[in-house]
Amino acid sequence: MNNKVTVIIPTLNNIRGLKYLLHYFKDKPYKVVVVDNKPNEEKKRIVMSYGLGVRWIKYLSQKRNLGFAIAVNRGAKNVETKWMLILNDDIEFESQKSKVKSQNYNLKVKSYQSNILKELVKEAERKKLDAVSPVLRNPNGKVENYGYKVLPYGKVELVRELTGSRVNPTSPRLRGASELDGLTAACLLVKTKVFRELKGFDEKFFAYLEDVDFFLRFKKVGYKLGLATNVEVLHNHMTTTKTMGNFKAKQDMVNWWRLYFKHRGKFKLDFKFIIERLRNVSGFIKAYLR
Repeated sequence: MNNKVTVIIPTLNNIRGLKYLLHYFKDKPYKVVVVDNKPNEEKKRIVMSYGLGVRWIKYLSQKRNLGFAIAVNRGAKNVETKWMLILNDDIEFESQKSKVKSQNYNLKVKSYQSNILKELVKEAERKKLDAVSPVLRNPNGKVENYGYKVLPYGKVELVRELTGSRVNPTSPRLRGASELDGLTAACLLVKTKVFRELKGFDEKFFAYLEDVDFFLRFKKVGYKLGLATNVEVLHNHMTTTKTMGNFKAKQDMVNWWRLYFKHRGKFKLDFKFIIERLRNVSGFIKAYLR
């Protein structure tokens, strides 16, 4: 199991999150690749110091910020294991246990008593999946999503309910992974061979929606994705994005058109599609004026 996974961590300015992940992996026998889009000596020292306790660690210092997609692709070139875990630096595995317990959130205990990556690999191989994600929870304890659907008018609809849940009858529910169009790339285990066969993330998607594009291609050729419902992690969503002004709004505005032209069969260019794109423009303007 130990030689099956390489962890790829793209990072920009979330030093606290990077430290947390390196500390988490320091006593675990996995290979780790850190791709630094905004390098400095402090981060290099941090990575190297934790590298003494990690079985294998590689630090890729980028000359400039080339984006999330390129960072992951460059990290993937250093992977020799069967599986690779794409991991945002705002994911936490263990520290959320005490936070959640103190707030009486009912997270599954199993995910904290065992090795997260081991559970993900076990679930993927048991179900013969090519990509798998744990359940992502926000700091408030709520499920961020169980994956998503891509709607024909150019919108991602997050699935936040499982079949049988009565929490919110109007929320889209997950009846089976085959319903999903994709998984969030914040904590994504994917077969290295599959990632390479699909040529990784499309680097034209500097950041955001690159995972949507990836999974549209992924499903088109028949690969299988799924969710490990027995594993839950904390996602400190938008940790880096919050420091970047209107950057995400601008990327969303541009990348939805990239998705449309690349996957025209998935979308319908009608009034609803145009309304969604105008909402992107409105979001960009609002973010710019803040």
